[in-house]
Amino acid sequence: MTQTPTRLLLPALLVTALALTGCSGGGGEDDSGGSSSVAADAPAAERQGNQLVDGDNVDSIASKPDEGSRAEPVVAEQQALIRKGSIALQADDVGQAQIDVQKVVDRHSGQVTDENSQSDKDGEPTYTRMVLRIPSDEFDEAVGELKAIGKLEDAKTKQEDVTTQVIDVQTRLRVQKRSIARITVLFQQATSIRDIMAIESELSQRQADLDALEQQAAYLADQTSMSTIAVSIDRTPDKKAAAAEDEDDAGFVAGLKAGWGALSTFAVGLATALGALLPWLVVVLIVGIPTLLLVRALRRRTPQSSG
Repeated sequence: MTQTPTRLLLPALLVTALALTGCSGGGGEDDSGGSSSVAADAPAAERQGNQLVDGDNVDSIASKPDEGSRAEPVVAEQQALIRKGSIALQADDVGQAQIDVQKVVDRHSGQVTDENSQSDKDGEPTYTRMVLRIPSDEFDEAVGELKAIGKLEDAKTKQEDVTTQVIDVQTRLRVQKRSIARITVLFQQATSIRDIMAIESELSQRQADLDALEQQAAYLADQTSMSTIAVSIDRTPDKKAAAAEDEDDAGFVAGLKAGWGALSTFAVGLATALGALLPWLVVVLIVGIPTLLLVRALRRRTPQSSG
C-alpha cells in the first residue's frame, strides 16, 4: 500500500522533465531562426562581395536588384513646367524703359542673361533686346509688370509639361547609383587582373552614363525653376522730328522737288512730241529730198532752153 504513491510519482516527474527539455529546445530553434532572418536581410552587395568574382558576369550581378530591398517609386512633388515668353514694347525713352525692366528683374530675384542695344547718332538708345530669367513661380506676375512699362506691341507665352521626363531621369539616377555601388564592392573584392579589368571597364561605362543623367537632371531643374522672357523695346517715332522734316519740305527742298517735277514733266512731253513726229520725218526724208533735187534740176535747164 505504501509503494503505490511512489510508483505514481515517478512517471509524473519523468513527464515534467521531458516537458522542460522540449521548451528549452524550442527556444534554441527560435534563436537560430532569428539569426537566419537577419542574414537574409543583409545588403546584397555585401553578400555578392563574398562570392567568387567572374569578369563575364559582372554586368548581370551589377544589374541584379537588391535582395531584401525594393526600389521605391519616384513621385514628383509638383508639376514640372518649362515656361517661356516674349514681349515687344514701344517707349518714348528706351533708356528709361531698360531701367524699368531691370527693376522688375531685381524685384523678382531674376537676372539679365543677354542684352543687345542700338543708338542714334547722339548716343540715345533707339532699340534694345533683353533676355531675362525669372523664377517660374513668379512668371505671370513678372509678365504683367513688363507689359506695363511701355506701349504693348505683342506678347506671347507658352509652357511645356516635363513632369514625366523629370520622374524618368530621377528614377534612372537612383538605379544607376545603386548599380555603381554594387560594382564598387565587387571591385574591392576582386583579386585577379582579369576580374579587375572587367569590373573597371564596366564601372567606367556606368559612371559615364551617370554623368549624362546628372547633366539632364541639372538642365531640367534649371529650366523648370527659372523661366525665360525675351523683351524687345523700340523707340516711339518722334513727332517733333517728323514736324521738322515737314518744315524742311516747305522750303528749299520743296522748291527743288517742284522744279525737278516740272523738268521731268517737260522732258516727258518733249519725248512724246518727238515720238509722234518721228514717222512724218521719215516720210519727208524719203520723199522730200528726191523731189527737191528734181525741182532744182528742172530750174537749171529752163533758162538755157529759152535763150
